[in-house]
Amino acid sequence: MVNLLIFAMRYPPEEVGTALYADNLARGLCQRGVKVTVLAPEYGRGQEADGEAGYPIRRIAGGHHPFTPLRYPIARAALTSAVRELAPQVVWATNGMATRVAGTMLGKLPMPLIGSLHGTDITTRLPGRSPRTWIESLPQRAFYRRASCLVTNSRFTLEAAVAKGIERDRLKLAYLGIEVPEDLEAVRRTAAVELPEVAGRRVVLTVARLVRQKGHRLLIDAMRPLLQARPDVLHVIVGDGPERAGLTDQVRRQGLDEHVLLAGRVSDAELQAWYAEAAIFALTSHAVEARVEGLGFVFLEAAARGLPAVGSSHGGIPEAIIDGQTGFLVDPDRPEQITERIGLLLDDDERRREMGERARCHVESRFGVERMMEECFAILQEVHRRQG
Repeated sequence: MVNLLIFAMRYPPEEVGTALYADNLARGLCQRGVKVTVLAPEYGRGQEADGEAGYPIRRIAGGHHPFTPLRYPIARAALTSAVRELAPQVVWATNGMATRVAGTMLGKLPMPLIGSLHGTDITTRLPGRSPRTWIESLPQRAFYRRASCLVTNSRFTLEAAVAKGIERDRLKLAYLGIEVPEDLEAVRRTAAVELPEVAGRRVVLTVARLVRQKGHRLLIDAMRPLLQARPDVLHVIVGDGPERAGLTDQVRRQGLDEHVLLAGRVSDAELQAWYAEAAIFALTSHAVEARVEGLGFVFLEAAARGLPAVGSSHGGIPEAIIDGQTGFLVDPDRPEQITERIGLLLDDDERRREMGERARCHVESRFGVERMMEECFAILQEVHRRQG
């Protein structure tokens, strides 16, 4: 049995893709007989279920400090303590900050190291675009050089890593995994009861943090003619962030208050209800200061629930959406193209249903959580075997 420490600087109750990835990784490896311990930040809320995980979760007090630079020494001290007490045979750092923290203390980490690479980890550093990110890139590069294996979440991320000078033979591709709900009709019946306000309306759903990179402003502009011509369509935007006030003002100025709902941060149960009620998923991310979508976990979530998606031909999104089959890829700088593609799906029920079914099959075959877990388990076994 391998004694593994998973070091995750993003972890539930955070709902970002890297947190869900770390959670799936820990659960899957534990199910396969690995002795897993997770080291993750303490968020001060929503951690009551840690004791039911089936493996220890050690929380870093102050690990999610609002002043980001302070997270580094706090996390470094916690990692030092965990390694001393647990004597893990392998340490797996699951996101960029985790690799940077570990990269500052490689002398204290004699065991094999594995690192998970996500799109922005590579594109915004190696080297960094600002003095702060350039400095941060130094321990990140040090970790990458020292690691026994580096696992990428998409082909796009793998190729971006190679372009930044990381040796191809040290990289492994293991797509993000997602669980596919079995009884969608039961979920839809429940959702219809929980969201009576959308009865009789067709929902175009967007799920993402309200930040510039996600392209909410672009999407609302593109949706405007569709919403004005189709009063039964409701654009629901789930998520919160610094762009909320600006988006609220945009919706008001364009007279779309009855057509666009900024739902904010919602519970997981409510999110599942929105997915169940939606007809289409749409998100038009674009590059902002080299921040990219390494894959786009929400596209997989939508596809797993039988939704066709409209997304940008940006970053790793083309690996999540097969253009013309499971949805449409669009140029985020061409709002008329976004309008046209969403309109095509809204106006053709049969096409929308067929694309949704193909999207679900695509996720099951390529992005199933069991497949990810098996691939990551094989990587861990190989790293441990080489060390032995």
